Amino acid sequence: MIERIDAAICIGCGACVEKCPLDALRLGEDGKAFIAYADDCMTCYICERLCPSGAIFVHPFREELPPVFPDIPKALGGGL
Repeated sequence: MIERIDAAICIGCGACVEKCPLDALRLGEDGKAFIAYADDCMTCYICERLCPSGAIFVHPFREELPPVFPDIPKALGGGL
């Protein structure tokens, strides 16, 4: 998910807005990119890679997965 666009270093080129496959970004009235639809971000990193000024930081996608064998620690006496 897009975590942040640093407006202080965004040059307003619009590359991120133009190339975002899900249209999650927009250019504001100030000419700077902003996150318009964060929930639509699919964490593809296109915007981060294209940003010539390095203003965009995409947080790595990490979904909490359930343990495959949840009872193993209990069976081993809580250790592991």
